[in-house]
Formats: sequence, C-alpha cells, structure tokens
Amino acid sequence: MISSMNLLAIKIKEFRALRGWTQDDLAKRSGVNRGSLASIETGKAANPSVDIFLKLARAFNIRPEELYQAAGYIKDNRTIRPIKETSEDILERLRLAHPVSIPVYTEFPFYSSDGVEPVEYVFRSRTDNPKNVEGYLIRDDSLPPTIIKDDIVIVDRDAPIYNGDIVLALVNGRLYISRFRKNCNEMWLENNYGKIKFDDCQVASPVIEVIRRLKRETHPD
Repeated sequence: MISSMNLLAIKIKEFRALRGWTQDDLAKRSGVNRGSLASIETGKAANPSVDIFLKLARAFNIRPEELYQAAGYIKDNRTIRPIKETSEDILERLRLAHPVSIPVYTEFPFYSSDGVEPVEYVFRSRTDNPKNVEGYLIRDDSLPPTIIKDDIVIVDRDAPIYNGDIVLALVNGRLYISRFRKNCNEMWLENNYGKIKFDDCQVASPVIEVIRRLKRETHPD
C-alpha cells in the first residue's frame, strides 16, 4: 500500500514532469529549497508545513487542495481531515493571506538625486515574495514581445542573475530592459536596439514578473 507521503511525492513528480521541470527549476520557482523538495519526493519528509504546500501550489498554478488530497489530508471533495498545524504554521498562513504592495517607479530611486516617488503601487501575493522587490514602468518597446511599452516589471534586487534572464539595468542614467547573455568570459545585455557590456551597468536586477494591462494608459514623459 502506498503511503500518503509517497502519494504526495508521486503527485509532485507528475506535476514537474508535465512542465518539464527539474528539482532545481521547481526550487527556483517555488522558493522551497532543493533539499526539502528531495526529501518530499523520496517520502522522507513527514507532514510538510502549510507554507511549503502553498508555495508549491503557487508554483504549479494549482489549488492547494490538490496537494492536500495527495498527502491524505483531504480524502474526497466532501471529507476533509484537519491539517496538523503548529501555531507558527497558522500565523504564517494568515500572513500569506494578505497581499503586499509593491512601489512602481520610472527610474531607480536609489540612483536619483531628486527623491523619486512611486507613480503607483501594485499588489502581489506574500507567498514566495522576496523582501527587496520593486516595480518599474517600461517606457519603450526594446524587448518585444516579452516586454513592451507600459508593461510593469517586478525585479528582485537581491536575486542572482543567470544566463538568459531578463534584466532591468541602469546604464548612463537610464533604465535598460534586456536579456543577460554570457559567452565564455564575456557578459552582455541585449535587446531590440543592440547590446552593451554588462560591466557598463551601474546596477542590474533580474525581472521576476511582468504585469501587462489590456488597456494601455497614457503616462507623462
């Protein structure tokens, strides 16, 4: 008989396989460290926390109940077995239920002498939400179709930059949206208008999310 933890392991492996993800991919997308994922997928982790269930569900874009059911907490659509939560789990679940506001700028505020104020705020789930995130309004079509004018990009200033990542950089006092390319020992930022050396950037941060509104807004230049 397959235990509930093994059923959960099988379900997570199935979700990964459907998306073509490795454990490293899932760890990066969910915020659950690879060691914890390996323990869950081998059936060694007993009773993963509510935080882990929520992070995995968000990464897979599924309802948390699908993972609860695989873990045996939900037997069917009508019968629910209480989850064994610690007081810390309950507090974390309540914290994650409230979104966090992210300021949106048109230029890097920490490199401006004019005291730049946000032009607006957007809201993002607290689940797997990095601590040092900011939003920026893109003012040109330098990286279509992935990012276009009037999109808002969310960057994580603390995250590392990997080959192929979309990056927001400060170059000669202006925002520069591009892809990071590394070839041997050379590093470049490339977009629709050309490429520049990565070393010419004053600061650069990877884009972790793009917000696109169906109706474009008119913003003053």
